Amino acid sequence: MTAKKQSKENSKTTLTSQRLLKNRPHDPPEATPPPDAKKPPVAVFAEAAKQVPAENVETAAPKQQELLAAPEAAARPEPVQNGRIHAMYVGLGLERDKDGEKLARLDFSFILEAGIHEDVIPEKVREAWEFLRISQEKGVMLNGIPPVTFDVWEKPTDKKPELHLVGATFSKAIVQVIEEVGKGKAKKVTRFAFRLLVERDEDVIDFAAWRDGEEFWITMTETQGKLK
Repeated sequence: MTAKKQSKENSKTTLTSQRLLKNRPHDPPEATPPPDAKKPPVAVFAEAAKQVPAENVETAAPKQQELLAAPEAAARPEPVQNGRIHAMYVGLGLERDKDGEKLARLDFSFILEAGIHEDVIPEKVREAWEFLRISQEKGVMLNGIPPVTFDVWEKPTDKKPELHLVGATFSKAIVQVIEEVGKGKAKKVTRFAFRLLVERDEDVIDFAAWRDGEEFWITMTETQGKLK
């Protein structure tokens, strides 16, 4: 057998051996991945759901007051107006980082409503919300939400925000099914409760130390671009 023929036979044998490797497809797939291929698998959220403690004390914001007045007291405002979300500012916490820098923790929460909040919340929150819709889980702890530019407004039409924070990070975030009790019949709703960690300065403390328990309008835009 000539050297050229021998080389050709060896090449054929190598290709054949590669095709026979365990679990190796004969032909590489050429189909385009589905649109939701980049979404986290259900297993990721299922694992995150296991992290939610039965007694959700530290991880969730304190029980919030009713965001909206009773029907007989006032008309119910739309939960999203001018791209701003109607939310409750729950309260303030203080801490320092490993370098001793003074930081402030700001807790907020609001009820998620289908067909209204999808376009104004981070993508990770939207995916966790969808997971709860199709599962029997009660809550999902979220990690890795990108930093945001966070604005707090007194009214949905105000031109100047009460608080403007650039690069605010989520130190805690949970999407959770809760039972909302009002004057009428109790009902189950889904709440997004989160804690922002920001540098402590005069403007932050002036707002955070005195406005707990009040309702505001908020926006959260990813600092580097669109929400993800």
